[in-house]
Amino acid sequence: MLRTLAMGLRRDFSDIFGFHDEDAKGRTVYIFCVILNAFYNVFITGVFYTGFLSMNGMSITDAGVITFIPYLGNLFSVFSSKILRHFRRRKPIMIAAKIYFYAMYILAATVMPRFVLDPQQRLYWFAAIVFLAYALYAPFDPGFVIWFYRFFPQDDARRSRYLLYQQIAASIISSVILIFSSVITDAVTNAQNQRALIDGLRYFAFALVLLEIAIQVQAKEYPVPPEEPLRLAQVFALPLRYKKFMYCTLVMFAWNYISNLNNGLWNYHLLNHMQFSYTLINAMSVLYTVILLSLSGFWQRVLARYSWIRTFGLAQLIWVPTEFLFFAMSPETAWLYVPLCFVQNVLTAGINLSYANVLYMNLPRDNETALIAFNTLGRNFLAFLGLLTGTYVSSITGDATASFMGMQVYSVQFTCLLRAATLFALGMILVLRWRSFTPDADVAALEEADAVRKRLKDAQNRRHV
Repeated sequence: MLRTLAMGLRRDFSDIFGFHDEDAKGRTVYIFCVILNAFYNVFITGVFYTGFLSMNGMSITDAGVITFIPYLGNLFSVFSSKILRHFRRRKPIMIAAKIYFYAMYILAATVMPRFVLDPQQRLYWFAAIVFLAYALYAPFDPGFVIWFYRFFPQDDARRSRYLLYQQIAASIISSVILIFSSVITDAVTNAQNQRALIDGLRYFAFALVLLEIAIQVQAKEYPVPPEEPLRLAQVFALPLRYKKFMYCTLVMFAWNYISNLNNGLWNYHLLNHMQFSYTLINAMSVLYTVILLSLSGFWQRVLARYSWIRTFGLAQLIWVPTEFLFFAMSPETAWLYVPLCFVQNVLTAGINLSYANVLYMNLPRDNETALIAFNTLGRNFLAFLGLLTGTYVSSITGDATASFMGMQVYSVQFTCLLRAATLFALGMILVLRWRSFTPDADVAALEEADAVRKRLKDAQNRRHV
């Protein structure tokens, strides 16, 4: 399997990647940036970020509050088209904004607890630092999407391979780093030394950010077509001109609400309530990489057969039972964690691959900045609402349990039931109404392929008769 994948990667390097033209170079630069981003995100997001917050005196409710602050800051992306349209060359200002963002998000947040000792004051400072980082960076973030979207292959087959290889590269790198850093962190049993280690990893992450930026600037910046000046209200009205783009945007809004119902909170629950180790939690993330490598061909065939949207919906419907089982998981049934993570990782491979193209499949070439800004604004607002909902639910009992149907449960576990209900609703819509979200040309091609398969099957049946 790995040998076949390696041969495929070599073939695609000359087809998709390389340095023979600016587009291939841009794709190569981008995949290197994806790899570095996966590397440093291990230390500043996920379970390490949750551990960083809890080590600095944050409760589960505090962690929830800090986790949803970025989505408030990202609402300022609504000003993206007004700001970016004034720059003929966007690259310098976007790079400056990115350096500022990570200096705040990593350096300022890591240094602050050394000077602010009261946990309540730390909560306010964390919230302020994270908000300022995201609020000032948000208007420039859509510019990066437009910059690198120019390098995406146009045909679906090459695009799906391009997106898949990004995910494979990021997963392999993050998996190796996750396991290595988790084992070291768990081995350092002294709380003070563990805190120093996590702080050190965050500083290392900032150095990797600077390396990523040095590589990123090598990609060519194509001129952006002139865009009509828009009033703020027009940013909200413009997407309504493009029906299928708007439908896909609503799908992304819904997905961001659902996927953030226990974002960060679940890791807090596993670390502090279930007493799972960093190594166990991160080993399940590593398992995703193994599954992605093993099933990448399977999910590509599913995409080709059922479309991006139907694949996205089918994976969600199959996911639903796992949320009910996670709701019922207790310290006595902790063995459920590994098999449930296995099933979710299999489905995540298909979800991530199909979701990666939802923004682009109906994205028109005109007014891209405003449309992407609207999409970013809505996704972050719905993610904020998801986190707000999850934080409220989790705060009902906080770090205590309550009796429910003969079980002792933490209120954070009820977010699993919310996810199950909303995933089922969204999955049914996508499976039954997939044509409403899919480009007309793709619908025609899929229906023609289905008709050909049906004719071949009928012919085989007649031969057997």
